[in-house]
Amino acid sequence: MQSSEDTTALSKVEKYLAETVKKEPTIRSAAVLTADGLPLVLLMGKDEVEKLELAAAIASLGALSEQTASRLRIGKYKDLMLRCSRGHLLVRWIGTANVLAVIADHNAPLGATTLIIDFMIKNLQRLLK
Repeated sequence: MQSSEDTTALSKVEKYLAETVKKEPTIRSAAVLTADGLPLVLLMGKDEVEKLELAAAIASLGALSEQTASRLRIGKYKDLMLRCSRGHLLVRWIGTANVLAVIADHNAPLGATTLIIDFMIKNLQRLLK
C-alpha cells in the first residue's frame, strides 16, 4: 500500500511527464517503472492491461540487457536504445531503483533526445526523493 507521500510524489511525476511529453514534439510517450517492471507512471498504452504488458516488456528488455552486459563482462548497463522504423524506445536508470522509458519519433535527433532525457532524469530524481 502506498503512503500519501508516495501518492503525492507519483502525482508530481505523472504531471511532470505529461507536461514534458506535451512540450517536446519528438517525445511521444513516457513511463517510470521500478527496476523489476512495476509501473509507477505510464503515459503509454490504451488500457490497464496494455500498460502492464508494456511495463513487463520494458522490464524484460532491461533484464536481458543486464544479463548480456554481465556475460560480456562490459560492466553494468546504463541505458538501452531500441531503434525501430516508426520510433525509438530509450530506457535509462533513474537512480538505482527505477527506470525512465521514453518513446521518441523515428526522425528525432538522438543527440537532442538524449539531452532531453538527461534533463528529465535529473528532475525525476528530485521528484522521487
